[in-house]
Amino acid sequence: MALAILSALVDEQVLHSNSLATVTKRWIVLGCYGATQSLISIAKVARLRTVRRTTNFAYPAFASGSLLITLATEFSKHSDGATLPFALVSLALLAGAQASRQASIAFVLDSEVVQTGFGTLREAASLVAAIRSAQAGISRREQPTECGHYSWLRAYIACFAGLTDAL
Repeated sequence: MALAILSALVDEQVLHSNSLATVTKRWIVLGCYGATQSLISIAKVARLRTVRRTTNFAYPAFASGSLLITLATEFSKHSDGATLPFALVSLALLAGAQASRQASIAFVLDSEVVQTGFGTLREAASLVAAIRSAQAGISRREQPTECGHYSWLRAYIACFAGLTDAL
């Protein structure tokens, strides 16, 4: 999917890849519609938002009607075993409604919002987890080193010593 851009990024290791995007340690490569692709820096992503949609509203509508018929056959005197088939049809329609749900990830950057194409809910969840993992790796690399901790401690002691001298 994102081989053209990833081949240009020589030392990047792919952390996660699916139909929505490819995540490396510092970059997100979005496979947009057609042959265009977008490259986003993980450090620039301020917030992630999951956009969910149901593609086919007929499944829940038919499932609710079938459940109503199931209840009617259960409480009728002359159902003749029609309850179980209608209940199974209702469950199959509800499973179809769940399978037809899709999700997309919207990346909120400093001044704009970039959204991936739509994929399954599982793909969107795994992409968000991979991006959060990469962001945690970046924040760990940006933390101060041991030398930074000692310089902060020295500044704190100097400030505290200055306060005790003033008292």
